[in-house]
Amino acid sequence: MRKEFEPLLQNLTLKNWAERREEVFEALVQSGAGAVEVEEVLKAVARTLEVRLGALRQEWQDYLGPAPQKAQNAAGVAVKLALEKARLWKAPSEEAWATLEVDGHLEHHPLRGRAFRNWLGRLYYQEAGKPLYAQALQDALTVLEAQALYEGEGAFPVHTRLAEHGGKVYLDLARPDWSVVEVGPEGWRVIPSGECPVRFRRTPHQRPLPLPERREGALEALKALLPLREERDWALVLGWAVGALNPKGPYPVLVLTGEKGAGKSTVARLLKALLDPTEAPLRAEPKGVEDLMIAAQGNLVLALDNLSGIPGWLSDALCRLSTGGGLSKRQLYTDADEVVLDAKRPVVLNGIPLGTGFRDDLADRTALVHLDRIEDGARRPESELWAEFERWHPALLALLLDGVSAALRNWEAARKRLTALPRLADWAVWAEAAAPALGLEAGAVVEAFYRVQGELSADLLDGDPVAQAVLRLTQAWTPGQVEEYTAGELYRALEEAAGLQEARVKPQGWPRGAKGLARHLPRLQSALRHVGLRLFSRRDPHAKQQRWVLEKEREENPQNPQNPQTGSSTAFSPAGFDAGLNPQGGAQIPQNPHTPPPAGFAGLPPQQIPQEIPQGKTPSRTEPAGFAGFAGIDSPPPSKTLHPTPEGGWQPLRRVEEGEEVV
Repeated sequence: MRKEFEPLLQNLTLKNWAERREEVFEALVQSGAGAVEVEEVLKAVARTLEVRLGALRQEWQDYLGPAPQKAQNAAGVAVKLALEKARLWKAPSEEAWATLEVDGHLEHHPLRGRAFRNWLGRLYYQEAGKPLYAQALQDALTVLEAQALYEGEGAFPVHTRLAEHGGKVYLDLARPDWSVVEVGPEGWRVIPSGECPVRFRRTPHQRPLPLPERREGALEALKALLPLREERDWALVLGWAVGALNPKGPYPVLVLTGEKGAGKSTVARLLKALLDPTEAPLRAEPKGVEDLMIAAQGNLVLALDNLSGIPGWLSDALCRLSTGGGLSKRQLYTDADEVVLDAKRPVVLNGIPLGTGFRDDLADRTALVHLDRIEDGARRPESELWAEFERWHPALLALLLDGVSAALRNWEAARKRLTALPRLADWAVWAEAAAPALGLEAGAVVEAFYRVQGELSADLLDGDPVAQAVLRLTQAWTPGQVEEYTAGELYRALEEAAGLQEARVKPQGWPRGAKGLARHLPRLQSALRHVGLRLFSRRDPHAKQQRWVLEKEREENPQNPQNPQTGSSTAFSPAGFDAGLNPQGGAQIPQNPHTPPPAGFAGLPPQQIPQEIPQGKTPSRTEPAGFAGFAGIDSPPPSKTLHPTPEGGWQPLRRVEEGEEVV
């Protein structure tokens, strides 16, 4: 401590401190002492007065008054500059966004994103000639976020790569100038971002698409790039690709299978690059649903590589991603705030064993393509393949955009032509409407999709022991025969059909009891319909128990129009099974009925409407909704077997005896 401060401590006591405090502090200010010297004086005063140093420091700060707020001043300047240069708005999710003019074009960025922070820091440096303090940046962002949420231009949806507005499709090329392709029924054109009525998000891993350019021979060039051998596979891939450019969806899951060396990963990478080039285009199997949905937020197309199987949770998640679904989770560092991730995306999967083992819901959404091994003499270096792809990429993109324009133009006509539609009906109509621009014959995509459904249904039935038992049980049934069971009766009947009554070890996948069977049977309903068997459950209002009805459809059923003949050896009927329960022969694939349901069955799904309805009976008003068609039976017996009679009723073949256990 300097000697000039020593007189300040003479005769200083706690009693006279209130009188001499201003003298001491004023002397410190006049001396120009630095922070270290001031701290030494305050410590000496604290020892003399025998008080806490913290209290003395507080009095010193109170004497000096509020410190200069440089950071707050800088934040105010940054906010003022941002409000002059940026247009603030919000997304429907209450996320704050800004539209910036950069190098003559418009860009859209979230306020909490790196791009906007960098823009604001650069703007402040250009104005003030010094960097923006970290705390000042945070304060400025907080103010701007409030301005965007409460006083901005309004709420606008934010899209990733693809959007629809006013009957037109917009594709973000992810180029540095933020140019966009606008597609309408009359054609397509490239427009600047300032003319685009929708707003796109950008992610750091996105890569630009080329400017589309029409060129002769694009279709042949694409065929040369993809090792597809069958016309069916070609129709599926083209239908999937043009369907991926429908902003509304839904999207089939494209599955590439084949032995090693068939080029599955390369084809998946090519299709991803064709529509949505990104860094690391192929992804491993996600660890959970959250990882899958987060990936979908930043990609138009998801490509999962080298899957060894599809676990149940992933199958369900892919179904939601195909037709639309979301995930909610708690926001970090909060107790009640919720974050919702919602997406509908095209997906490509590839793997060697993926041709079988699909769950029923995923199989209905799957476009399966088999790739043959590329022989050594036909194999080419990837460098040559990608060089050829880059050369043709603008023309290939233009080809698909022509397909999108045709889909918008021909939608109504295609809808009228397709009287029978598969599960993904909107995609089927879109692909059919786009077919003329892609060199495909009318109905080629839908027919190919139906064939795949037949193959996957056959795979499901062939790999499921319960399905095999059902086929064996109904092998000798006559067309139109209907049997009704409780879950326990059906379980015992299937055990007998499969020869498992005395077996100590059941096949893998065999349910442990009647309750397990009841949970398993709904997975087989769709696949069984493909081979002419209808399985549905109903609740007996008198016995108050669930019963399962199994029917072998008639060969000619006006309510069940047939799909195109597939010619596939894997689309089969239950007739002709050997002792090993393996399918033989072929059959047509039935479609879902398109005629109105009979009276009394409105609201039931088609698989729960019996083909033979009792005639001449008046439905009872006391029957449960959806079962009025059974009211013609005065007292429906809890029978195991019902069979149509010539008079139009149902005749029980065996009653449950009194005292007999019913499960």
